[in-house]
Amino acid sequence: MTNIIFSEYPYWLTEDSWYEVIPPKGKNDQQKSIRLSSPILIKNKFLDPKSGVEKLVISNGQNIGRIETSDILTSQKLPSLIMYGFSINEKYIKSLSNALQLMRQSLPLSSLYTGVGVLNTDKGVVISLDEPYLSKEITQSQADEIICETQYDLQPKGTFEDWWQMYLDEVKGNLLLELAVVFGISSLVTAFLKTKHEVEFAGTIFSFTGNSSTGKSTAAALGVSITGNPTKGSNTLFRSWNGTRNALEGYLSNNYGVPIVLGELSSATFKDTTGLLYSIAEGQGRQRSNIHGEVKSLKNWGTSVISTAEHSIFNNSARNDGLNVRTIEISEA
Repeated sequence: MTNIIFSEYPYWLTEDSWYEVIPPKGKNDQQKSIRLSSPILIKNKFLDPKSGVEKLVISNGQNIGRIETSDILTSQKLPSLIMYGFSINEKYIKSLSNALQLMRQSLPLSSLYTGVGVLNTDKGVVISLDEPYLSKEITQSQADEIICETQYDLQPKGTFEDWWQMYLDEVKGNLLLELAVVFGISSLVTAFLKTKHEVEFAGTIFSFTGNSSTGKSTAAALGVSITGNPTKGSNTLFRSWNGTRNALEGYLSNNYGVPIVLGELSSATFKDTTGLLYSIAEGQGRQRSNIHGEVKSLKNWGTSVISTAEHSIFNNSARNDGLNVRTIEISEA
C-alpha cells in the first residue's frame, strides 16, 4: 500500500501523486478519485530576510528541489513547474492549487539562515554544510524549522571509506599533503572555537608557493575536498585571484569555517594586496556606500583561505607583524 504523505479532505498526497476525492453527485453516482499531479511536496516555508516575501522549498521527494515565492501556488503560475520536471493535470489546476495551499498552511514558518560553517543563531549553534547540523541546545521541534542557504557545492561525493583509503594510499607520509588536509580541517575547528571565544580570529591564510607544475593546486584542492567540491567552478571551493576585490569579498561572504582556495596570485588584477589580505584574515570587507551616499552593509566571514602562487604572498604587500601572524606560507623548497 502506498504511504500517504499528506491528507486533508478532499485531497491527499502519496509517493506517486496528488489525488482529489470527488463525492457522488446523485443516488446512482459513485465516489471517485482523480489524479491532480505527480508528487509536489512543500518542504518548508520562510520569509526572505531581504525582501520580506514568503518563499517555499518545493520538491518531488527525490531529485528535484526548487525555491519559489508563495504565489507559485496560484492556478495561473502552477503550470510553470512543468518545465522543472513536475507533471500536472491542468484540467484540475484549481484543485491542485487548493491542495498545495492547504499543505503550505500546515507548515510552521521556518527560520532561514544564510551562510556556511559555524553559525550563531537565536536557537543555538548551527553548522551549515551539505545540510544543517545542530547543537544539543536546539530542540527537535526547532530543528524542523531551520533551513540554511549556502552558495557553495557541499554535497558529499563517494564514501568516507573510499576517501580514507585514498588518504592512506596517497597522502599519509607526505608531509606537505598531510599539512594541506590539516589546514582544511582546522578551518571549521577554528571557526567553532571562535564562537566559544577561545580564539580571537577565525581566518588564517595558508600560502602554497613554488614553481609551476609542482602540485600546489593539487594540494590546495585536497585541503578543501574534505568539505565540498574542490574543482574550479562557479559555486565550488576553488576560485582564482583573478577578480575584483568586491567579487572576492562576495565569494567569501557569510563563510564561517568552510575552507576555500584562491589560485594563482599572479593573476590578481590589483598591485597592492595588503588591504585585501588584512580583510581576508580579519573577516570583514571594505566599507562602501551606495549611490545615495548611505553606508552599505559590510560583508563578513571567518574562514581559512588557501592561496597558491609561484612567488611569496608578501611580494606585493607590506610584510608587517599583523599579516605575519595570520599567514602560514609553505614553499616546496
